[in-house]
Amino acid sequence: MARREKQPVHKVVMTEGKRNIVHQLLEEYDIQTAEDIQEALKDLL
Repeated sequence: MARREKQPVHKVVMTEGKRNIVHQLLEEYDIQTAEDIQEALKDLL
């Protein structure tokens, strides 16, 4: 039985600017889990 190739769920255009913002957030808040993301977003709001 052949495995099907995984297809992305969402088609998001990731510009270089968006990529840099995400990278900086991951570094600044040491995001490892979904809970970490929620805490970082609380700080930003």
